[in-house]
Amino acid sequence: MVLACVYTALFVVVPTLVLWALHHAAHGAVLFNWTYLLLSLFVVINSMIAVWEMVLHLYSKHITASFQQLKKRHEKDTFPPVFMFEHVPLAEALSLKYWANVWILYSFFDESYSDPRSYGFWIDSGNGFTTLVPGVVFVLGLTFDLMDPRHLGLLGMVQFYQEFYGTVLYFWSFFHNQRWKDHGWRGGNVTWIMALVIISNGIWFAGPGLGMYVSYHMCMEGAPALALVRTI
Repeated sequence: MVLACVYTALFVVVPTLVLWALHHAAHGAVLFNWTYLLLSLFVVINSMIAVWEMVLHLYSKHITASFQQLKKRHEKDTFPPVFMFEHVPLAEALSLKYWANVWILYSFFDESYSDPRSYGFWIDSGNGFTTLVPGVVFVLGLTFDLMDPRHLGLLGMVQFYQEFYGTVLYFWSFFHNQRWKDHGWRGGNVTWIMALVIISNGIWFAGPGLGMYVSYHMCMEGAPALALVRTI
């Protein structure tokens, strides 16, 4: 058995390295084009999160019940066990239900994820079902020229704008409703919660921002814009 965080890292690192190698082999592209490296890395991370977001919807009752039980055993303003640093069998790590732990844990920072009536629940679970396939198609299209660059750019603009828009609204909702107060976080712990939310959501500001930038140039310029991801 290995730590859950190791499985998470492998899910991100292995596909990303494969994409980088295939992109280089297919086009003779420079191996370290930072635009392609960062954008493909973001899409892979987003794909993993999209699967987790589907889990949020599929196992919502389990998440709500498990969070409520765990909450009773922990005083307010205290951190629960972090499952990412626990050993887990491979068979369990390959099951969708195991990753419901992501949302059980995150509910200690924002209880809306254990409440199917909340905006946070629906924006994330909805993103899971609507961005996984377009994201995979976009990064494969960028890697293998599967479609006209202008069409790929249009797909990217729609996808990345949706992710950016959803993140802006969630970010505002979290701070406007002061979600950290649900579990009684205070003092120095509030700073940690703020850092976690800002950093994690910051990825979904930067990633879609880069995606919209590349997609815009592909829409406007067509094939010449691919130089953005294939040259220094």
